[in-house]
Amino acid sequence: MQPFKTFYLFMYGLVLSAIIGVLLGLFYSLQSALITFFWQSTPWRIPLNIVMLIVIGAIIINTRRHFGPLPQSLGLIKADLAQTGTANYRYVLLQMIIPAVILVSGTSLGPEATLVSSTFLYSIWLADKVRYVAAHFEAFRRAPFYKRIAILATPHRYLTHFNLDHAPQTLLARFKKQIRITVYFLNGVGWFSAIFILSGEPSLIIRIGQSNWTRSDLAWFLPLLIGGYLLGTIWRLAMIQLRKVIQARLTNEHSRVIFGGVMIFLASIFTPSILFSGQHNFHLLATVWQAQSVRFLILHSLLKLILLTICLNTGWLGGDIFPVLFASTTQAMAISHYLPHVDRLFVIGIIAISMGSAILEAPLVAGLIMVILFLPINLLWLGLLATAILFGFQKGQRIYQKHHAPTTKGAQLHAAES
Repeated sequence: MQPFKTFYLFMYGLVLSAIIGVLLGLFYSLQSALITFFWQSTPWRIPLNIVMLIVIGAIIINTRRHFGPLPQSLGLIKADLAQTGTANYRYVLLQMIIPAVILVSGTSLGPEATLVSSTFLYSIWLADKVRYVAAHFEAFRRAPFYKRIAILATPHRYLTHFNLDHAPQTLLARFKKQIRITVYFLNGVGWFSAIFILSGEPSLIIRIGQSNWTRSDLAWFLPLLIGGYLLGTIWRLAMIQLRKVIQARLTNEHSRVIFGGVMIFLASIFTPSILFSGQHNFHLLATVWQAQSVRFLILHSLLKLILLTICLNTGWLGGDIFPVLFASTTQAMAISHYLPHVDRLFVIGIIAISMGSAILEAPLVAGLIMVILFLPINLLWLGLLATAILFGFQKGQRIYQKHHAPTTKGAQLHAAES
């Protein structure tokens, strides 16, 4: 019985992970198709943009009122999971539809926030479904066929949330659980990729050039890494200050949404290349922008970060990973003009990784995406080395802060003495 139960539950999870991968693939294809459809060249571009932003702004205000911000914050999902053993995945389908509509506006954000948030919610739902079947397996086997189908296929019922009693106790059990999770994840990625390919989406991999770096360029490795990280830290702190200004000046939700919509509209007229996720526009960095001036590149990278910050804090939600990497790479391209004796792609790669790591505060995310999708192959190991150094630095920094953070009482005493 036990081997059959294990196999049955494993196959059920495999089917659910495939469904999740298909749904996420359909979301990505939907938002891409909507953007392509609504942003075709037309003489009515400006009035169309106005109408589109008004409609989407109204959708944002109404959905936030009834369902809260969509997509859900990953931090809140994790907090709910830790506190209750589950998360609110009731509106996960709506969470993929509404952000797809919001992204059509040209908001300077990407689909990755929805993909990550929805993946977590679906994964929690998958675990709740499988856990229920496992807990009631004997009764499930004796139930009539139609009842078994109802249990397996009804998404909002027959759920068992996590508690410590369900946690695997032995090292072998924990290892088997991690293997299952990995297989389900890879299965979902496979189905997502199948939908991605079948829908005719362009490849995410855009190599921004060819590198001919030499040993002499390695002398610039650490200076570029440190300089890029410091510059990224400056921009991150500036973005935090801009967020505080927005939150202090625009206390009404309606005024925030309107302000964000106006900024997107102005960008669509004067700097349309900073709209959308940035991943869509990486081809510019591989082609025409390589001939642009330093002033043009720096201006567009800073405007991208400004619009990104405005959108994130005015309700026009989305992912910030690709926008930040686009801005970082654009600024790195500008800096490379000042180092003509160093291989250009070497400069761009190291600075883009370090600057993106500082702004996102996630070296692994910034470094691995840059290495896998955008940098030339012969910069692979240098990109990985830069990522590892930045990751180690970040871990050390957090450990130091944890052990040297003043207690509340000590902080109050220090403040009193000052």
